[in-house]
Amino acid sequence: MNTLLKTFAATCAAAALLSACGGGGNDDDATPSDRTGVLTITDASVSGFDGVYGNGTINLTDVEKNNPVGSNPEVCAFRFDGANRVLADGTASGDVRYLPNATTVYLMFLTVNGREFSNRQDGTDTEVQRDRDRVQFNRKTFTATDNSGVTLRVTGLVPMRGSRPSGC
Repeated sequence: MNTLLKTFAATCAAAALLSACGGGGNDDDATPSDRTGVLTITDASVSGFDGVYGNGTINLTDVEKNNPVGSNPEVCAFRFDGANRVLADGTASGDVRYLPNATTVYLMFLTVNGREFSNRQDGTDTEVQRDRDRVQFNRKTFTATDNSGVTLRVTGLVPMRGSRPSGC
């Protein structure tokens, strides 16, 4: 019985240590960066979304090259969060995907104040600027993914980490 108790205590201590050190967690979580990003949302078809998001540095994941099974193309992808709304409550986060060696965004999901929007695989009004480690938006229209028809326009910059796979 004493051996069982010691084994249990050792297991609990190891689990607590791993948890405190970040072990066993999701390696895809966005982490603080030294890069500033800002998104200005305008022309939202419902109230509560217009504003400036990005009052400091943005959290980023590493850019990864994903080659999914099926008909979806290989993409370079990263996520961001921590784009807090300036002078109001709210936040923006996103999942950016672009084709290797392409200059426009292939697909992006943007969550604003808890509601998800997408560019529906339309790269117009976007520019992947690898030499400047960022993605730029110029009045890009995003549509809510809940089929409500709610839209908004995004202008601004989302940084990306400098160390990326080839083509990304």
